[in-house]
Amino acid sequence: MNKDNKNKGFTLIETLLVLGIFAFAMGAVSLFLINTYKAENFSTSQALAIDSARKGVNNFTREIREARQADSGAYLLEKCDDFEIIFYGDIDKDNCVEKVRYFLEDEKMKKGVIKPSGSPAVYISEEEIKIISSYVRNTSTPLFYFYDSTFSGKDSDLSLTTPVPGDSLDEITMVGIEMIIDVNPLRAPKILEIKSKIQLRNTKQNY
Repeated sequence: MNKDNKNKGFTLIETLLVLGIFAFAMGAVSLFLINTYKAENFSTSQALAIDSARKGVNNFTREIREARQADSGAYLLEKCDDFEIIFYGDIDKDNCVEKVRYFLEDEKMKKGVIKPSGSPAVYISEEEIKIISSYVRNTSTPLFYFYDSTFSGKDSDLSLTTPVPGDSLDEITMVGIEMIIDVNPLRAPKILEIKSKIQLRNTKQNY
């Protein structure tokens, strides 16, 4: 028998070694693909959250700027607190003034709307609530700020103490919003802060 024939092919040890190297390489490739997918998915989620937050702030800015007296005769502002604001405005341009509530709940900024009914008008219909922005991390930082006519535009100007008393609501001339967005607080990128200050057009100070 030719001895060269005995050396052809892989031994068991060689086969196991090749399989081990292959498995290690596949594991490394799989880990790389998984991490790449997670990174892309996180970046996409963060971008969507930021876009949603900006749209939410822009929408709030537009609506609160045009706040006006309710169809029931109530003043344009009903409640002004750190994480909740209630005001009246014709937000859908249907010639009826809706009762609008923006508030923070479960790390989401939500919007509730009640349409007027009856004559004289009352706001007793069921509130329609929808989520405006997610991943809102204002745990200790107020979402809303309120200023009177003494506000000069300086960062050193103090906002009004909240909740603003009912008999002081007509002193408010400007509303600020500061939204902190972070999809995952345990990883980069850093959190995003979206800020805006809105001058109210129809307050008693501007009559």
